[in-house]
Amino acid sequence: MSAELTMKALEQFCTESSGDFMKWNGNKSVYHWNRGRDTASGEVNGVVRKLAGVDATGFQIWVVAGSFKISPNGTILRFTGLTKENWRAVEQRASALTTVAELAA
Repeated sequence: MSAELTMKALEQFCTESSGDFMKWNGNKSVYHWNRGRDTASGEVNGVVRKLAGVDATGFQIWVVAGSFKISPNGTILRFTGLTKENWRAVEQRASALTTVAELAA
């Protein structure tokens, strides 16, 4: 498993949850992640935003809810707004993607 495969699994999870590869429904709200800069060691970081509301014109208002961090080996170290159940589901999906990639090699 790698950080990139975990990100791919996260995108699949979000698409199934909300129809958008960067949003998911959880904890009684809608969340959106943005990937930041990766570290030299391969760690993936980013910001998590929460939908705060919609203004009178229909514009969505997002506020920073926290952040996420995925280790180079693909383990999720922190992910604001993602329940532990969904966290494990994403990691299991990433493990399955790793197995498929290994079989294809």
